[in-house]
Amino acid sequence: MNYKLMMTGLLSLQMLFTKTSWDPTAKAMNGKTVAAEINNVPEEIKNSCKPTKLINVPYINQNDIVYGCEAVSSTMLLQYYGYEISEKDFTDKYLIKKDWFVKSGHMHGPDPHATYAGNPYESSGKNFGFGIFAPGTAKSIDKVVDTKKHKTKITTGMNLIDLIKNYIDKDIPVLIWATMDMKETSPGRSWIINYVDENSPYKIGDIFTWMKGEHCLVLVGYDDNNYYFNDPYKNHGVIPYEKKLVNQRFLELGKQSVVILEKSLEVPLEEQLEE
Repeated sequence: MNYKLMMTGLLSLQMLFTKTSWDPTAKAMNGKTVAAEINNVPEEIKNSCKPTKLINVPYINQNDIVYGCEAVSSTMLLQYYGYEISEKDFTDKYLIKKDWFVKSGHMHGPDPHATYAGNPYESSGKNFGFGIFAPGTAKSIDKVVDTKKHKTKITTGMNLIDLIKNYIDKDIPVLIWATMDMKETSPGRSWIINYVDENSPYKIGDIFTWMKGEHCLVLVGYDDNNYYFNDPYKNHGVIPYEKKLVNQRFLELGKQSVVILEKSLEVPLEEQLEE
């Protein structure tokens, strides 16, 4: 990433923290710090930064659930809306999961659109974790939300500009699928599909190829040059990534996104057009 753009993002982020009710001592349900502090930036530079749009979403890292970015990011969203749930509880009780296995030299596993493939706690060995895409993640979140108060919406296909306009600007954080550290994707392991659901674009027996570096994180804000995320990977905290780079990685993962909406709020315009 361009260092100047990164520094601009970090400075803007720090300025916003001085303008909001952000509390660096606040804790998430699991005791981890809600928002990441910015370190190693001189005070005189911190004080000269410009404001940016940022939603104060509880932060959780994925250190304890090494391949559980979707579960951890979903938990951040749920905590933002007041649900008292930890990332471990979400993973163990609500995340839809199916094992993969090797038989006669061929790998067999589920469609990630339908369910998490593997064990999100394991990064290697038998049945290690791969991930889950937007439809399966939304179904998992639906198992937690109070349907009288909230609804989960799959917003896959919307571009980032529209996600900003329809959601971020209205203080609605967005789950998006991109890559770890916004690095370039490449084809990974392939397997024979043995489980699908109503959201699957595949059928039993199809071949699915995983994209290396897949990652789910929470879009929480922006400035002129960057998008800001609660990124659970490697305890990144609140981090800016250059807009052009995010757009590319977002596209590579199929422009997948999910939001939780409060039913008491006015329906965004783009939803009215759909209904």
